[in-house]
Amino acid sequence: MTYFSRRQYGLTMLIIFAVLIMLTVIVRRKRSIYAKASMFTVLWAVFLRLLYVYYTPTYIRQHDVIGFGNDEGQAAFIEWFVTHAYLPDFNPREKWGFFQPPLHHILAALWIKLNMVFGVAYNKACENVQLLTLIYSIVFTVYAIRLFRRFRMEEKEFFIALAITAMHPIYILLSGSVNNDMLCILLTLMTVYYGLVWYKSDSLADIIKLAFCMGLSMMAKLSGVLTVPALLFLFISRLVSGGKKKAGHFIREYVIFGIISIPIGLFSPIRNFIRFGVPLTYTPSVKESLEGYSILQRFTDIFNDNPFTNLIKYGDPFDEYCIPLALMKTSLTGEFNFALETDYVTPFARVLLISGSLLAIIGVLCTVLAVFGKSYIKDKTERVYLGLVYIAAIVFYVNLCLKTPNFSSQDFRYIAYIVAIEALFIGVVLRYNNQNHKHKVFGMFILTTTVVFCVCTSAVYLLLGMP
Repeated sequence: MTYFSRRQYGLTMLIIFAVLIMLTVIVRRKRSIYAKASMFTVLWAVFLRLLYVYYTPTYIRQHDVIGFGNDEGQAAFIEWFVTHAYLPDFNPREKWGFFQPPLHHILAALWIKLNMVFGVAYNKACENVQLLTLIYSIVFTVYAIRLFRRFRMEEKEFFIALAITAMHPIYILLSGSVNNDMLCILLTLMTVYYGLVWYKSDSLADIIKLAFCMGLSMMAKLSGVLTVPALLFLFISRLVSGGKKKAGHFIREYVIFGIISIPIGLFSPIRNFIRFGVPLTYTPSVKESLEGYSILQRFTDIFNDNPFTNLIKYGDPFDEYCIPLALMKTSLTGEFNFALETDYVTPFARVLLISGSLLAIIGVLCTVLAVFGKSYIKDKTERVYLGLVYIAAIVFYVNLCLKTPNFSSQDFRYIAYIVAIEALFIGVVLRYNNQNHKHKVFGMFILTTTVVFCVCTSAVYLLLGMP
């Protein structure tokens, strides 16, 4: 933000805020306050992502990227495809970051080349890779909206679910991160969505869409495989409910699904295994060991006064080791200490951590209610399907934290798509309560907490970019 003074920066933010409000009022002048609030939330969320990308270079607040112009890291993997038209012909364990599935890196390389065709300098074209991850983040919000619409929420519940998702800081952070996390998260949510679409439509076109989303999510990052248990349940349920008459039809569809998704999703790890002996679930070691802490400490020691992650490299006496606390902090402010960049951000970060934690607890509660209660989502198969998506993510995350006891293993970005799933469950529980005139205080509490959460997210990420 070197082009602005602090006063100019603040005035610009106020003007943009006012313009977005005016645009919302004009376009939605005959709609309810919640419909207006939903539209404004989407516009403001997109603006915050754009702003974050603007003030965040590709060498700041990144994960495994290292930086363009280096010999290793995910940026170097992208640059490999800029200069070569083939996969690396050496053991990917020899260079950090090269073991990753290559979808995002290939797309980023093509994007850099396209930029250069239009006369953009190479260094600037590399910076513009953030526009891709920005697009992934925005499209994620679009598919979250499509998911919420399928469950016919009223405008108030829809606004709450949308605000929690669109304004969640993890998607702001990942919109500026040039690694492969955001693409995998987007494709995973698309897989969840098209699973529901296919379940209702029984359409060949929809299972083909589902197969491509599933395969491409794994081609972006192997954690895309986490939707497999839920999809297997969906396939078995559909096969059983169809009876003998439709068994052949479903089996043909499943074969088509496998023919498309398996080669796309597994070609990279299988190639590395066959050619270089790389284990299918290979993850390089990192020097962030948390082995000195007990299981009890890692789940219960949640008390410290820092709203940002505690790391020795930031001058703290220990590294963040409590899994629930690390999950919350990394979901809201990443693995970074924003206080080192500006003192103004800390009070808002504290309230953001409190409100975000309350919403997370509410999300878990509503998930349990919606999955095990018959009243919130009438279709049992849909309930169990979405519940399995959620459970698989949590089991994977906890197992990763314990099996690979490093600080970076606790980062929420690996399972960030569950924000949309939790928001959906909050929405359907509130819909049922409102329709049956139950627990109005609970609904008002969630609405108030959501508004505070959105305000604090805005404050933190506006102040972070202040000159």
